[in-house]
Amino acid sequence: MEFLILIAVFGLMMWMMSRGAKKQRQAAAELRNSLEVGQQVMTASGFFGTIVDVDGDVITLESTPGVETMWKREAIHSVTEPPFAVVDEETADDEDVTTVEVPDDASSLTRADEPASTDERPGDESDERRA
Repeated sequence: MEFLILIAVFGLMMWMMSRGAKKQRQAAAELRNSLEVGQQVMTASGFFGTIVDVDGDVITLESTPGVETMWKREAIHSVTEPPFAVVDEETADDEDVTTVEVPDDASSLTRADEPASTDERPGDESDERRA
């Protein structure tokens, strides 16, 4: 009798664990079957993109304008907004761009009150002792 109770408890535990996993699989399948063009998604590897084409089990994602990659439907993890700002091409052209002057060489990067460094390497003193 005790053996039957032990088997019943074990069977109940197995049923409860498989029930949660089954619900997760069903929710993931529903998400993947409801994917539409224009949705922003994240893949299981953390790649963010916008769906531009759905062809059977192949989803085409666009990460930046003009860069498209193809993914299996099972690789889509969630429908989500990316954790960074997405800049539209139209608004990017309208914004003021600040130009930064970059010197041709590093000599202008030192302060005027600092002496220019010499080309001596550390340890050159020990080279004189060897001679």
